[in-house]
Formats: sequence, structure tokens, C-alpha cells
Amino acid sequence: MKKRLKNSRMAEMMVNLRPLLSHRDKIGYIAARNYRVLGEALTEYETFRNSLIEKYGEEITDGHGQTTIGVKIDSPKFKDFCDELAPFNEMEHEVELMIAKYEDAIGCLTGEEILAVDWMFED
Repeated sequence: MKKRLKNSRMAEMMVNLRPLLSHRDKIGYIAARNYRVLGEALTEYETFRNSLIEKYGEEITDGHGQTTIGVKIDSPKFKDFCDELAPFNEMEHEVELMIAKYEDAIGCLTGEEILAVDWMFED
């Protein structure tokens, strides 16, 4: 099914698909295919977003001592980061997504998982 989606929505959809990628069933296959399609559509967006993270970010150390670069919500640079990224969040692309029947999710997904990827199902 072809859908016209904003970059920000596609990025959210990818996050919601990630837990389904380990499934060894029809749901896992469809999730993997949609993840790939969305990822390809977001290539330039992610490159630009990562450059802004480098520009406005700072080192963040997690509980395991791993250091990454990120933009903290409480950072004074966060608003500038969001303002510069905002027009790119709103850009739209047409993508061809694979859709499953709700009945395919029975016994495979929890209610929470179904709600997270509700866009991937039809009656």
C-alpha cells in the first residue's frame, strides 16, 4: 500500500518496528521489509539529523560507561536543534508499505505491539 508520510512519522514508525524484527514469522518478515523501505526513504533525513546532532550535541555517558553524542532536552542548544530540524521533519515522501491482516497478529503480538504498529494492519 502506498502512503505519503512525513519524515518524523516514518522515523517513529521505524522505532516501533524494531521490536518485531526478531520474529521468525510473517509479522517479522513484513516488519523487516517495512523497516528497510522506511530506512531507505529516510537516508538523507538521517544524514542531516546526525549532522545537527554533531553540531548541537554533547557527550553523554550512559549507566554502562558508554559515551555517545546526543542533544539533551534540557540543553540550551536543544531549541536551536529542533528549530533547524523542524522543516525536514515535515517533508513528505511516498513509500510502498506491506500490510498484514489483524488476524495474522493473533498469538504473535501483544496488544501493546499491535497498537504500536497499527498502521501495518488492516481488517
